[in-house]
Amino acid sequence: MRFRLVAAFVVLACCIALWLQPATASVELKLNYWPATTNVTGTYVDPEPPSNWTTQFWGGDFRWTSNQHWGVHLKYDTGSEGSWGGALAGHITGGTDTIWSGDVFYAWQLSAATLRGFVGYGNIQQTWTFGPSPVSEGWQSTGWRVGADAAIPLRNSNFSFNASVAWYPSLNSTFSAHSAGSSLSTSASGGTASDYSASFQYTWPRGWLVEAGYRWVNENIAQTAFVFGPATFTMNGPFFAVGYHW
Repeated sequence: MRFRLVAAFVVLACCIALWLQPATASVELKLNYWPATTNVTGTYVDPEPPSNWTTQFWGGDFRWTSNQHWGVHLKYDTGSEGSWGGALAGHITGGTDTIWSGDVFYAWQLSAATLRGFVGYGNIQQTWTFGPSPVSEGWQSTGWRVGADAAIPLRNSNFSFNASVAWYPSLNSTFSAHSAGSSLSTSASGGTASDYSASFQYTWPRGWLVEAGYRWVNENIAQTAFVFGPATFTMNGPFFAVGYHW
């Protein structure tokens, strides 16, 4: 299922690129692999901390820049969980994590770097399946985000250093649980999140590229009415990407 979603993202990104791209615009499309580890800390929260697991994220990254220096950046990553530890060990039979965002940015083309400021909207979601019943539970957090990123070419080479910082100043988070014949849903507002990454990228003259770096995502969920909090989800790990720039 996740590979179909990633493929759909790539097809949609290519269609947008063909529709939007004038002669002087630039487009960059990447396929990402991010093997991340998640750690949960907090009190009286489901999943009961301390808990941890791994997620094999696969996704796409699409960036379109117009000849007026404004542009659109879309990013989507999803993957299956595994290797549950802590309070979750022996209880979870499956799970999926998904992170996506859409931003509008303005780029400043400087002599030594490209700097971008952006505003957008994002979603962070974790779901789990427990036992033979089965019982499904999950958190979903959404909110507006602001941030900046930079691409710094290294002199006399095809390498560049990339860095990105995104901040969600106010999350709307929802916890939901479903089993045979019953369901529960409760919401909380006032949480925050951040998304950081740093990487090195190599781009060939024909436009093909490879990238390797590290990504951190921190999600702080406020207290809810029925599932007590607060709690912090920390996802981090190295990531790798291949793509094309034209």
